[in-house]
Amino acid sequence: MEDLTRLGELLPRFIIAILVAIICGGLIGLERGLRHKSAGLRDNILICLGAVLYMIIAELIAMNAGNDVIGDPSRIAAHVVTGIGLICAAVILLRGKDISGLTNAATIWVVAAIGLIIGAGYPLLGMLVTAVTLLLLTMLHGVEKHISRKPRPLLLKLILREDNPEIRDKLQKLLEQHGVKPDSYRAERGPFGVKLTVQAAAEPEDIRVMVTDLWTIQGVTEVEH
Repeated sequence: MEDLTRLGELLPRFIIAILVAIICGGLIGLERGLRHKSAGLRDNILICLGAVLYMIIAELIAMNAGNDVIGDPSRIAAHVVTGIGLICAAVILLRGKDISGLTNAATIWVVAAIGLIIGAGYPLLGMLVTAVTLLLLTMLHGVEKHISRKPRPLLLKLILREDNPEIRDKLQKLLEQHGVKPDSYRAERGPFGVKLTVQAAAEPEDIRVMVTDLWTIQGVTEVEH
């Protein structure tokens, strides 16, 4: 009965923490999804929610074992950081001298930290950090492009059901409509279809519009920029 009473006292805070984690991870994931990044809405929600749950585990262990065992949130947080580091390493791609996915990896790192903050009992602070993160992701993206005078090279990664001349022709015409002249195409067959990597000297100003148009080509199942 004592455990049930304590669980009843802790349950409202746990529910609030979970809801805040879904909101915070969802807002950042939505921003990433609208930019057609690999880590989107569901990924960021699950990362933030997972970090919250691991922080809550320490309290649950202590509650179940009584006074003999005390959960150590700092140790659990350290393990979460290690696990997230592995995920971030998998997101970053190195192709020759070009590195892509750094922003995705950094975003995942921050989302996990937000989850740890919420799980530690500071949901308002977690929401504040979420707001700051969204501000950085949205505003600085435009500022970065405005400041940079050197054209940014274009690197597109598409997943195709099949790589055939018809799809290549549609892709070529769409890229030309947006003023993009591809330097190279590289096709690799994988478990989910054909991964086509397209490189060009410079990306167009309306890159988000072009990425959205690429999704309309029949046979294209995934687009990452």
